[in-house]
Amino acid sequence: MKNKTRTFNRLNVSITKKVIELQERGYDCDFLLLANGTLLCMQTNLNYPVSTVAINRMDQGYDFFSHSYKNIHTIETGNGERGVLLTEQAFNF
Repeated sequence: MKNKTRTFNRLNVSITKKVIELQERGYDCDFLLLANGTLLCMQTNLNYPVSTVAINRMDQGYDFFSHSYKNIHTIETGNGERGVLLTEQAFNF
């Protein structure tokens, strides 16, 4: 059981490490995908239609808190905001 717990922690840590790495590269905003298909920047409270931003899928990891795979995306808006989006859905643009 100890090895299984260690593996779980490692996978959650890998998501955290990737997000921190992206934040260090200037992706310092956090985005949330809303039900109406727009992205909300949590820091500025601005909404962006998905079709107006650049979305790049960077990585994927298993989240043992939600028991689902999370896709790590970078978001770049037209006004220069850059951030991270974690979703179960993978955007492939």
